[in-house]
Amino acid sequence: MACCLSEEAKEARRINDEIERQLRRDKRDARRELKLLLLGTGESGKSTFIKQMRIIHGTGYSDEDKRGFTKLVYQNIYTAMQSMIRAAETLMVPYKYEHNKVNEIYSSKPFHIPQLKCRQL
Repeated sequence: MACCLSEEAKEARRINDEIERQLRRDKRDARRELKLLLLGTGESGKSTFIKQMRIIHGTGYSDEDKRGFTKLVYQNIYTAMQSMIRAAETLMVPYKYEHNKVNEIYSSKPFHIPQLKCRQL
């Protein structure tokens, strides 16, 4: 029956067959795919959960992602330290504990915590 078709009709049929084949392949792949809906308020850990699943069950992170996270971790540490220092000053909590052996070493030398500038990523 295909021998009586024009070249345009043969081309249209070939394209249609290719589309049908791709649709069947996609349908077969979709059956294997597991979908999960994560619900939660902001900052409840949805993204963290996805990242952990990616690390444990997926391909992990690329080197570029790791470099980006390294910068973010250092910035978070720096910001947390600044917050702790400001809170200690506000609450008048001393920086040193009098009974600490390490304190004896540093109390004899002047100690200054420089104010560093941090740029936003």
